[in-house]
Amino acid sequence: MPQETEKKEEILYRADPFTFVFRELDLLHAQVREIKGELAIINKRFDDVNKRFDDVNKRFDDVNRRFDDVNRRFDDVNKRFDDVNKRFDDINKRIDRLYLFVIINLIGIVAFLIKAFFF
Repeated sequence: MPQETEKKEEILYRADPFTFVFRELDLLHAQVREIKGELAIINKRFDDVNKRFDDVNKRFDDVNRRFDDVNRRFDDVNKRFDDVNKRFDDINKRIDRLYLFVIINLIGIVAFLIKAFFF
């Protein structure tokens, strides 16, 4: 028996490279769409946060205006206190002068009485 050599046929399967490329491109395109959707949601959230920050900034501005008004009122009250303190200082000076005048007059009267009774 002669040995028969088996002929092996090689079968090459050739695939179209474009089908792989287009399939990958479709997958990438789907992922890009997902990412764009997520980015849209994130952008919306950022817009919401920015609106909230704007609202908070407006509230801070209102509070700052109120503080400014209160500070002006305190400044006015401080000016009034300064005026009252000046008046008190003037009154104290007048009282001090009057006190000195009374003391000097009392010393003069005592001196007159001592001179009148003893000399």
